[in-house]
Amino acid sequence: MARPMNPILRLVIAVSIAIPITIAALLMLVESPMAIVDNVVSKLPVETVSWTGRQPAEPAVVGTWPPLKGERYPELLLNDQNGDAVRLSDFAGKVIFLELAAIPCKGCQAFAGGQQFGGFGGVPVQPDLQSIHHYAKRYAGVDLDADDVVFVQLLLYGSSMSSPTPEEVAGWADHFQMERTDNRIVLRGDPSMLGVETYEKIPGFHLIDEDFVLKFDSSGHHPEDDLYRDLLPALGRMTN
Repeated sequence: MARPMNPILRLVIAVSIAIPITIAALLMLVESPMAIVDNVVSKLPVETVSWTGRQPAEPAVVGTWPPLKGERYPELLLNDQNGDAVRLSDFAGKVIFLELAAIPCKGCQAFAGGQQFGGFGGVPVQPDLQSIHHYAKRYAGVDLDADDVVFVQLLLYGSSMSSPTPEEVAGWADHFQMERTDNRIVLRGDPSMLGVETYEKIPGFHLIDEDFVLKFDSSGHHPEDDLYRDLLPALGRMTN
């Protein structure tokens, strides 16, 4: 008949088994694959790790897009024609005249100055339509190159009907002589801004007041405000 195991011996055996298991568990917690990934991820640029949820990239649009008339304009964080980041709300306190444009749009090509400079990217220019600079002087008495208004071209679609490439934005600005100044900017649209509602608003113009509120919306083929009768005269009143 087998003799009962000594209680002290039983305790020693149990402890000797438990210690390695405990150490292994602690090592798994400290050196787990996720911890290693997190350590590596935290050293990468924000743009490359948005999928991890640890350092989400700052969104291109904060607020409702497309914007709603009478409400505060959404915050836009986009790159300009030089590749520099621009926060649209930095211009709050000034009147902002913003154009919604697309490279394949013949009307957009004309508004950008196509009658003078020709079409960009092989796109023909809509005939009998002058540049928005021309119409701003005629209907608003405003020089879009002056300091009393911030003129922004928001290029939403590139040649492939997706968001434009940096090269397309730079090429558009160079072709239509939209050199970057404090008050003249071409912004590169973000893929998150695209959709049926955005597509239907091109070509279009937004007039944003000093409080960063969208006051007039003349966008698409059935605009809420007429460009020549409503928006441009209001631009003249707000800046003169």
